[in-house]
Amino acid sequence: MKYHRLLRKVVSLQRSKGLIPAGSSLLIAFSGGVDSVALALCMLELRDFLKLKRLALAHINHGIRGEEAERDESFCRDFAKDKAIEIFVERLKISPKSSNLEAKARELRYKSLYRIKERGNFDLIATAHHLNDLVETALLWITRGSGREGLLGFEEREGAVIRPLYLARREEVEDFVRIRGEAWVEDSTNHNLDVPRNLIRHRVIPELKKINPRLEDSFLRLRSILKQEEEFLKSLTEEAIRKLLKEGEIDRKAFLKLPEAIKRRVVYHLYGLRNLGEIERTIRSLEKDSHLKSHDA
Repeated sequence: MKYHRLLRKVVSLQRSKGLIPAGSSLLIAFSGGVDSVALALCMLELRDFLKLKRLALAHINHGIRGEEAERDESFCRDFAKDKAIEIFVERLKISPKSSNLEAKARELRYKSLYRIKERGNFDLIATAHHLNDLVETALLWITRGSGREGLLGFEEREGAVIRPLYLARREEVEDFVRIRGEAWVEDSTNHNLDVPRNLIRHRVIPELKKINPRLEDSFLRLRSILKQEEEFLKSLTEEAIRKLLKEGEIDRKAFLKLPEAIKRRVVYHLYGLRNLGEIERTIRSLEKDSHLKSHDA
C-alpha cells in the first residue's frame, strides 16, 4: 500500500515531538467525520511503529441533531466492529437552545473524553485537529480581539490531549481516507454560516488562498518563528511577575515601569485574559489602583 503523505507527516511529528511514548494506551476522539476516520486509520496503520499498548475509540453523542446523531453513532459502532477496535460511547443531553451551543458542546465533550480516559486507564486522548483547524482557530481568535497568543493557536499537545494530524492539511486528510476506500459521515451543522468558525472556513479562507494557495504552510512557518519569540518573552514575563507580586498583591510602582509589551503579557498570565480590550482595561485599572490582587492570590 502506498505510503501516503499524511502518514509521513504523522511520523515526522512523532519523531520530532515524541507525542506518543512507546507502550501508551491511546483513546481516539471519534465523531465519524472524515478527520477522525483519517486519524483512526493512521493510528491503526502505525500501531507497530508507535508501539501502542492499546487503542480504542470514544464517540460522544451530543443528542443535538436527532436522527443525524443516531446515524453518526451507528456508523462509529460499525466502523469499530469492522476494524476490530474497542469503542466507548457516551450520550449527552444538550439543549439546542443553549447559549453558545458550540462552546457548551465542546466543554461537555472533553469532560466525557476525560471520564472515559480515567475509567479505561488510557494515557492519552488523540483528537483529529489538523493544520486547517489551527489556521481557522488563529483567525477566529484574532477576529475576536486576541493578541499574539491567539495567533499561535493551539499546540500539538496540551496536557493529556495530543493532535497527531497537526502538520496535515485538510486536503491530505480527505485524500488519505478516499484512497483507503473508507466512508465517513458529514455533520450538516458544519455548513451553517451562522457559526463563526464555519464562516471563516467556507468564506474567508478560500478568499485568502486566492492570494496564497499555500496559506496553511505559510502560517505554520510564521507560527514557528512566533513560537521561538514567545519562549523568550515568556521568560521575561515570568521574571517580571516574580518581581511584581508581593504577598498576593501587584506592586503598582514596579508594574508602571514595565514596557507596554510586558504589561500586556503579565496581565494575560495573571488574569487569563485573551481579548485585547479586556487586557487594556485591566492595565488601566492596575495603573490607577495600587492594591489590586492577582487572580492567583
